[in-house]
Amino acid sequence: MFKVDGMFHRICTWIYRFAYINLLFLISCLPVITIYPATAALFGVVRQWVKKNDPPVFTNYRLLFVENFKQSMVLGPAITVVFLVLIADFFLLTRVQSGIKGLLMVCLLVISFFSFISAIYIVPLMVNGYYTTKELVKNAFQLSIYKPFLTLFNLLTLIGLIYISLRFSFILLFFFFSISAFITYWVTERKISHATAPVK
Repeated sequence: MFKVDGMFHRICTWIYRFAYINLLFLISCLPVITIYPATAALFGVVRQWVKKNDPPVFTNYRLLFVENFKQSMVLGPAITVVFLVLIADFFLLTRVQSGIKGLLMVCLLVISFFSFISAIYIVPLMVNGYYTTKELVKNAFQLSIYKPFLTLFNLLTLIGLIYISLRFSFILLFFFFSISAFITYWVTERKISHATAPVK
């Protein structure tokens, strides 16, 4: 059990990996504006883990941070603006007195939901290959509605992790972002592999 290749050693290794990359991500986000390339770098590292590769974490993270800096600094603020507009629309709708208020609220909820689940897959796709910004947005939307049970699994997992992190703050500090990214990329990989699998 305590051998170098034993179960206990593998468990400890994964705990260390998730904690290390989580702290590295949080430190990278301290300037705030670097949240976007830091997120891309985080997903790039966990992508290697999902694909069963094991490059040096810090070196890989730094390279991915630089590599995805430009595109993430375009997409990240754009996504943030979209969600700020949606939040502002919800706020305005709560103050509107109109017979179609209910219909407008439903439409806004639907738009917000699909915007959110599409946004989840933008960064995993960005680190998976080269896409233009237009292709990323289009492919992320298509991926979000492909195999919806996987998307539902992803959402429920993220909600569960948020709940646990709110109850136990050390989870947020050491594991929340890294595990969330790992699960999200794992789901993305499953969707991509099924979508590109040859029909028999």
